[in-house]
Amino acid sequence: MSEQKYTAMQYAQMQGGHSVDKDKKGLEFMQTLGEARMFRSREQIAREGARSLTDHLFVSLLSLYAMSNDYEHAPVAKEYARRTMTLGNFNNPSPGGTDVYQTIFSALRPEMVGKKEKDQMLIDKVHIDQIKIKRFLNGIKSGNVDPGQAKSFFYKLERDLKIQDPKLRAARRLTQDWNTLSTQQRQLVGTQLSRYFRINARRSDLFPLFSSFAKHNNLEISDKKKSSIKGAIIATAAGAAAGYALGKSVKL
Repeated sequence: MSEQKYTAMQYAQMQGGHSVDKDKKGLEFMQTLGEARMFRSREQIAREGARSLTDHLFVSLLSLYAMSNDYEHAPVAKEYARRTMTLGNFNNPSPGGTDVYQTIFSALRPEMVGKKEKDQMLIDKVHIDQIKIKRFLNGIKSGNVDPGQAKSFFYKLERDLKIQDPKLRAARRLTQDWNTLSTQQRQLVGTQLSRYFRINARRSDLFPLFSSFAKHNNLEISDKKKSSIKGAIIATAAGAAAGYALGKSVKL
């Protein structure tokens, strides 16, 4: 039996923070997720799986933080965070919501990822800390994210989302210290985040925004240059204990 879609009146009710009409209370989800670009339907989410949701959320928030630390692109990050937080929570379908909003909304609902055992096992382990995510997004919106708070937030986010990809984990270790990174380190992480969007999230509404940021700051580099930079960083770090920790983290 196919699900009915919400009516225009019900959308308006939900956008205003109200409950839907009594005769529609049993409909908890939209069949299509409105104007979202990354995840357009429940069927697509189930097909791509829980890992697609968790990785997309992780990379999206890393990307927003990097952009928020750039003079030219901070306003873009602020506006995106503002749009994401329009409803103040992630409890209702939002037809005009950002892909980050729709990703969080979907990740909070195990039934959205389908019935595959591996997806259910992952989503059952994932923890979406709404309070901390909202605090982070509101900080981006106001232009007031403390570097120490960002480091703590991303470390916990990686654990909460059960991120396993070593390249994404390495990207986190660099991005959280964005303001103290060298140009070469920023190029390493910028290239990795851009590659994630290009391969796994071309439909994401953040892809063109981050691509513009990366291009403006010359952050995308070739594999040959990336290998050269990694070698130089590791070689420089080899003589000191602090440097050793940095070299170990650079696995992009």
